[in-house]
Amino acid sequence: MSEHILGWIFGVAVAQGLFLVLALALLDVRNSRARWLLAALLLVLTLTLGEEFLDVTGMRFGLGVGLIAEFLMWPLLYLFVVSLAEEGPRPLRAQWWHLVPTGIAIAWYLWIYLGAEDAWMSLSNPEVRQQIALTVLIKALFFAFYAALILTRPLQLDSKPEALRRALRWVRRWLWFLCATYVMVLASFLAFYLRLDWAIDSDYFGGLVMVVGIYSLGYFTLANRNVFDVRRRRSAGQAGNDDAAGIVDRVRDHLTSTEAYLDPELGLRKLADALEVGESRLSNALNKSIDGGFYTLINDLRLEACRKLLDDPANDRRTVLELAYRAGFNSKATFYRYFRARLGMTPKAYRARRR
Repeated sequence: MSEHILGWIFGVAVAQGLFLVLALALLDVRNSRARWLLAALLLVLTLTLGEEFLDVTGMRFGLGVGLIAEFLMWPLLYLFVVSLAEEGPRPLRAQWWHLVPTGIAIAWYLWIYLGAEDAWMSLSNPEVRQQIALTVLIKALFFAFYAALILTRPLQLDSKPEALRRALRWVRRWLWFLCATYVMVLASFLAFYLRLDWAIDSDYFGGLVMVVGIYSLGYFTLANRNVFDVRRRRSAGQAGNDDAAGIVDRVRDHLTSTEAYLDPELGLRKLADALEVGESRLSNALNKSIDGGFYTLINDLRLEACRKLLDDPANDRRTVLELAYRAGFNSKATFYRYFRARLGMTPKAYRARRR
């Protein structure tokens, strides 16, 4: 295949990749983490292909971006799969260690680049030939590690919605395709390194693989439009109610498991921070689902805790107000007013009934 044709193929794929990145950035979805991870993966792939495009068209910078790009691509792919497969994946900042190899690769690259008199990062440059060969070997091992990590990861597909199961199966098939093509790219590289007569330029072959990767990811985005939000589309009001119900369920689970309502200093902002939800979003969700919103929910839980304390004979020597404070109430007036409104009697009368 002539370099002229390769230039057209690479150039069109680069334009397609940049378009997909922009489209994903503008996409309004709930699973924004998956969206940004896929956009980042596409961007790295596109920029790497962009260098091959410049090389084919005669603008030979010789920077060798592809030498380090893959140390970022595979962690991004892994984190993308995790963001789809897990209901509540760990925050990205807790998975920073996936980027450590990229930092090491950049330092290694700069050491080679700045230490060479002719900083043309290619196998054709005898000054850096051995270093580049070693880097490619490490990249292959790095890819194998992350491919195994993704392919052996239990995804528990039976519990997932059909759209998400389909998307995850596609990603795994795409990864198997990458494994097969990666072996061929590596074989091409080794043949080129050994200066075999039949060997083609491994960069050009790898560029064609990146072209296929960009278009296949574009197809994936179109074919799995709901991959970032696999729930069926609803009207705006209905979707908002469903979202609110999900937040309220998380609030109840959190309060039940942690008994955070016993903290008299618990407020809406502290609860929002604990759930990693915006304060206004949390407030709106509670107001939609509970008459009285946050304060009704918290005071109901505190009231139930206080009733249990009042019913316990071990607390007979403690005052009602002391038990109210232990249950999380921080105002005497609020406690007595709320108790009487909910139970139709005073705390003293409630305690007397047991006796």
